[in-house]
Amino acid sequence: MKSIKPDNFPKNIPFDYQFLTSKLDSYRCPRDKISLMIKNHEIIRVKKGLYILPDHYAGSVNKNLIANLIYGPSYISLDTALSYWGLIPERVVQISSITNRKNKEFKTPIGNFYYRYQNSSIVSFGVERITEKGYSFLIASKEKAILDKIATTKKLNANSDFESLIEEDFRIDMDEFENLDSEKINNFSKLYRKRSVVGFAAWYKKEYL
Repeated sequence: MKSIKPDNFPKNIPFDYQFLTSKLDSYRCPRDKISLMIKNHEIIRVKKGLYILPDHYAGSVNKNLIANLIYGPSYISLDTALSYWGLIPERVVQISSITNRKNKEFKTPIGNFYYRYQNSSIVSFGVERITEKGYSFLIASKEKAILDKIATTKKLNANSDFESLIEEDFRIDMDEFENLDSEKINNFSKLYRKRSVVGFAAWYKKEYL
């Protein structure tokens, strides 16, 4: 029987159960072989049907790409996107996304992935496709990430103290914050149909336009 070498699997990207079984079709019971490969740390099971190679075979896999695949449709947002764009100084551990499906959290061997619900009309705009090392993932623009953060923060209204919220609670870099696109914020905010988001957009326009 031909030996299966994990280092010949796709590197830096995930692969699915169908790919594995096609590579293991010479085995009488491919499922048992997959279980053994997981036990021997030759592959990592991220979730049912989704696998990656360990770092010693492939190097680090882009977790933003993984997040898009674990639960979708979805895009990277909230603190993960704010960190990616340099709006907050912290490196976030949990990967946060927005989806039009119900809230969900996945605890995996490579980290935790959290998904927050927003309606479909909101999910479909203000998202950018980023390509790194030949592979793409979807992430909220700077403006969309801020609005998603406002929309998903409890107990806010149109008259909230947004200056304190942005500087103290969200810990946003104010130099970056002042350079956001006010027109995008204004146009995007109308689609949320939330008083807190509309109020924030009006405040931003007044302060920074």
